[in-house]
Amino acid sequence: MPAAAFWILCWAYCNCAGWMLAALHQLTAAGYAVALLPGAGLALLWLIKNPPAFSPPKFCRRFRRPLPAVFLVLGLLIFLGGAWYAPANYDALTYRLPRMLNWLAAGQWFWIPAINDRMNYSGTGWEWTAMPLLALTHSDRALFLINFSGFLLLPGLLFSLLRQFGAGGRVAWTWMWILPVAYGYATQAGSIGNDLAGAVLVLLSVCFGLRARRSQRLADIWCSLLAAALLTGVKFSNIPLALPCLVAVWPALGQLRKHPLNGLLLTVVAVVISAVPLMALNQLHAGSWTGDPNDQSRMRVQNPAAALLGNSLLVTEQTFLPPVLPNARRLNTLINRKLPDSWSKLLQRDFPRFYLSNLNELPSEEGAGLGLGVALLLLAGLVSTGWRGVCQGAGPRLHCRLPWVLLAAWVAGFVYLCKMGSEAAPRLLLPYYPLLLVPLLLLPGQSRLLQHWAGRLLALLAALSLLPVLVLSPARPLWPGRSICEKLTKKFPGQPVFERMGSVYSAYAHRNDLLAPLRASLPVDARQIGFIAGANDTDYSLWRPFGKRQVIYPAYDARHFLVHPREVGWLVVKEREWPSICSLPLAGWAQANHFQIVASIEIVELVSWGGERWTLLQREN
Repeated sequence: MPAAAFWILCWAYCNCAGWMLAALHQLTAAGYAVALLPGAGLALLWLIKNPPAFSPPKFCRRFRRPLPAVFLVLGLLIFLGGAWYAPANYDALTYRLPRMLNWLAAGQWFWIPAINDRMNYSGTGWEWTAMPLLALTHSDRALFLINFSGFLLLPGLLFSLLRQFGAGGRVAWTWMWILPVAYGYATQAGSIGNDLAGAVLVLLSVCFGLRARRSQRLADIWCSLLAAALLTGVKFSNIPLALPCLVAVWPALGQLRKHPLNGLLLTVVAVVISAVPLMALNQLHAGSWTGDPNDQSRMRVQNPAAALLGNSLLVTEQTFLPPVLPNARRLNTLINRKLPDSWSKLLQRDFPRFYLSNLNELPSEEGAGLGLGVALLLLAGLVSTGWRGVCQGAGPRLHCRLPWVLLAAWVAGFVYLCKMGSEAAPRLLLPYYPLLLVPLLLLPGQSRLLQHWAGRLLALLAALSLLPVLVLSPARPLWPGRSICEKLTKKFPGQPVFERMGSVYSAYAHRNDLLAPLRASLPVDARQIGFIAGANDTDYSLWRPFGKRQVIYPAYDARHFLVHPREVGWLVVKEREWPSICSLPLAGWAQANHFQIVASIEIVELVSWGGERWTLLQREN
């Protein structure tokens, strides 16, 4: 598995380089150019010793069967969408990319004085991996390659994992092509979300851990533990998955006692690239390892029953989401009305972020889980097995297939379901699904199903169900959706379907550079821009051109800003958020403090929010 090991080492090197440069206050393009030179040399030596074994005839033979051919076509469409469109991932644009630009502007990691606390306490593993590309190219267009390269590893990793757990060859071969095209993974493969990376890392860790049991090689132990450490560094919600990773490699860890220096070096590197550094910084700056001691994000649920119920409902909703759902908003309302009153009251009281309104007309990378195609194939396998086979036949089968790793994975998933309270549970569980689904794929019904032509046809249809998701995707449409919807709206006025489709495509088309109309009024020499908006608003547009400007956040210390407003030369304000800063109307405050309104524009950030007014102000000399 040279490619998989190379992927892990690249991630580990970038994470180590990021923290090292931040500690030395050299987090700049020049710093990365120097830091990456040794890494490039080592990568070259690696490739010389492990040359890629690419054979065009073998490649063509591998993809001539229907499932691999469908995967190849879908992969090409994902790459085309990622290369053609700028990233539009909401979380990335709101806080992950802006905090990377803040660190680059300061030349170091620092606790950013912003009202969006996620800039500070959220996991940094993906960001450190992407930072060299952003710093050296001053562009975000190549960042999708991080996820896309991981997506290409998924089939081989899934086949290896299933075979090591005893799955039949037909089952392992079929599911190596099916699970990667689940909506959650495929929609992030051409984007810059960080949940797909967690799924790849947990598979890498467990696969190398199981391999290390047999080989007892230090290289396999290194890869397993480094992948597990990176997994925790990407997101705190991935931390429970360290348990199955550790269980997988545990029998081989005795080799480290025979090589103490090697073990010490591995421990140091693993700690640096894990969640530990950020947990320590969170404790230092916020008084809690989570960075959110007062649970302002309302992510921690104190009642396990409420958390289990709410997360189960959210996961079920997204798991059975079809590729196209025209009446999504009406269905959201209907589902919420059908909830029993006792459930609604429990969730409203103990799961504040719960709401069953995540169904969209198309699966989106911000919320998608497995999707209908994968769900139906899993259900068909369960039906083929039958209740008696599930209860009796699977037990002895699993008992001899390393059950402790699977049990640890289910414990990790149960911990998440009972503790976390996010409406994005189907997406946050993407790293958990592969290990959680293994016991279902080991049931005899899966093999029985895939031996029949109808089962193989269902598997093919499950893979093809992703096609409309990729083609019609608002974030990366592979058809002229926006212009067609505009024409349909003019031809059929008053039709809400066409109006909403046009609004969604238009909003996504501008999302990466949302505030471009305001930025157009900024002079070239404007170096520092104040930004006053809500915690879920993005200032990403104002950083352009990258490396030339810096955004500051006066609302973080509103009292100081109101006393010393002239410290800010340029100011961008979301007018709906202004009353939380000052009791005076924005125009009256501007006149009293010698600020001139340069531009005031209505901008649609999210379709559900509608148009909102943003204003650009300049301090008068």
